[in-house]
Amino acid sequence: MSVLNSSALEAIRRGDQWLDGEVGQAYKEQPLAQDYARTLKVIEEIGETLKALILATGQNPRKMASYRPASETDLAELRHMLTELGDSAAACLLGIQHWTKDTEQTDEILAQALVKVRSRAEEAGY
Repeated sequence: MSVLNSSALEAIRRGDQWLDGEVGQAYKEQPLAQDYARTLKVIEEIGETLKALILATGQNPRKMASYRPASETDLAELRHMLTELGDSAAACLLGIQHWTKDTEQTDEILAQALVKVRSRAEEAGY
């Protein structure tokens, strides 16, 4: 089962090549550090997503946002949070690609994860 179209797979392939090709010299000399950085980049992106969620919902009064019900949340704040979630998803895919170096295998890994989601939802009656 293929999940990603050819344009998305090409973006993943090129992004992976770019990240490998333009990494700092210290990472080229310590490939294990690059493995960790590429694998854990998603944590940084999730942190940015969380910060955007806090701003969108006004969870932290020190952040100068006032809480509004979800239906009234500033669409720009919400869009920013969703964009950060998209960046998190891209970081996950690029993390997989870093290890596979094969867009078809990366796509298959994503497909397998989505099959698990579908199966669990079906088991729960959805």
